[in-house]
Parts: sequence; C-alpha cells; structure tokens
Amino acid sequence: MPISFDEALKFVLKQEGGYSNHPADKGGATNKGIIQSVYNRYRRDKNLSIRSVKDIEDKEVKEIYENQYWDKIRAQYIKAPLGLVLFDTAVNFGVSGSIRRLQKALNVPVTGSWTQNISDVIHTCDAGKIALVICRMRMDWRNYIAKHDTSQKVFLKGWLNRDNELASEVKRMIGAGILEVEDEEFEDDESREFDDETLIDVAQEDLR
Repeated sequence: MPISFDEALKFVLKQEGGYSNHPADKGGATNKGIIQSVYNRYRRDKNLSIRSVKDIEDKEVKEIYENQYWDKIRAQYIKAPLGLVLFDTAVNFGVSGSIRRLQKALNVPVTGSWTQNISDVIHTCDAGKIALVICRMRMDWRNYIAKHDTSQKVFLKGWLNRDNELASEVKRMIGAGILEVEDEEFEDDESREFDDETLIDVAQEDLR
C-alpha cells in the first residue's frame, strides 16, 4: 500500500527544518527544504515577483513538493517504504538522482528517467529491501562527498542522521523480522558497500 503525500511530506519537513543560509551549502538559501533557485522558478512560472525563500508560504511549500517531486517520482503508486525513500531522495538529490539510485538498486539500466524497465519490476520487487539499498547508497555517497570535498564535511553528521532516520522509518514500516537487515547505523567511510564508480554513476546530476 502506498504512503500518502501528507504522511511523506510530514517526514521530509521534520528533517528539513526552517530557514538556513550556510556559506558552505552549495544550494544556497533554503527554507523547509526549498532552495532559492527552485522557489524563484516556481514564482516565475506563476508570474509572481521573485522574493526571498525565507518568506515562502506553507501552501507554496506543499505545492512545490507535490508537483515537482512527489508526482514526478510516482510515489503515489509505489509501496509505502519505497515511495517514501524515493520522495525523500528526490528532495535531497533531485528527481533524476532518485531515479538513478532506484535503477541501480533494481539492477536495470541507469538513465535518470522513468523507463519501462522500472515499470516492469517496481510492483513485484521487495520494496523494503530496495528502499534500504537506496538508503545505503545515499550514505555511501555522503561519505564520498565529505572525503573528496572537505568544505562539505561540516554537513556529514546531519546528512547521515537524516539517512539513518529514513532507514529506521523503512524498517518500522516493513516490520521487525521481515527482512534480515543489519541493525546498525551507517556512519563512517570505512563501512561503505558501494565503490566510487557505482556512486559516481548514480550521482551524475549531483556533480553538475
């Protein structure tokens, strides 16, 4: 059964928090997970004047998340744990970045766009297991980024906390004992499961 948009959004907003404009954050000014450039595009599309993302309204936040992430990732049609992970990953890494990680986890060609190869297996795959593989992929990529760009290391703990909370929510959804999953938090670079080539392959959009 899919997760509702409101439930998924509640999880994302809890992780995102309020307004921030950290000098090392490559996304720039952010409020409730919406970066300034995304908010600018949203306002232009509605023929509205550009203003600071600090002043974004709740109804705008909801509309952006639903139209630009939720709908595009097709989360409303996917089993709850995987739908949540794809939505949160789209918010963190873009829609293409979320789909690329899904494709890698499903072992289908990685294109960054929804393909028939995904549709052929998405409803019969082990949704909980695939969701946790994507969580692991996210954590490994965070460690890779912090290792190769020291300016981003300041965000590593927060990033991993979010990924671990997401993994914990997936485990709660699928129920204890349904999957044989290591009951440990993924933290340091030494515990990575995915090699650099794989991480870079699924993170093409992140590198632009």
